[in-house]
Amino acid sequence: MKKICILLVMIVAGLSLVNCGGSGGDKKPKTLTANVENGKLVYEKACIACHMTGVAGAAALTDKPRWEEMAAKGMSVLHQSVINGVPNGNYGVMLPRGSCTDCSDQDLYDGIAYMMKQAGVTAK
Repeated sequence: MKKICILLVMIVAGLSLVNCGGSGGDKKPKTLTANVENGKLVYEKACIACHMTGVAGAAALTDKPRWEEMAAKGMSVLHQSVINGVPNGNYGVMLPRGSCTDCSDQDLYDGIAYMMKQAGVTAK
């Protein structure tokens, strides 16, 4: 009898943990704020390899028309493109996270903001 009670308690506790998180549908996406000082460090660490001169179709920092085109999509869309990568872009490809495996989502956001600032554009 004691074993059955312990087993029931374990099952109930396990089911409680499974339902603890809720549906997840009520969570609001976190709004990010750009830190361009951090963005410069991210750029120098990871983004510069392609975005300095436009390797593999990347927008070079000096290519303001390309940055204006990207800025028109909005920061949220750009950020998701960097996170997920762009396997078949109009100009080339970008690996997921710009191949910066240790960059956080915030780091990537900051890197985008820094590059746009350097190019002289602002995202919607």
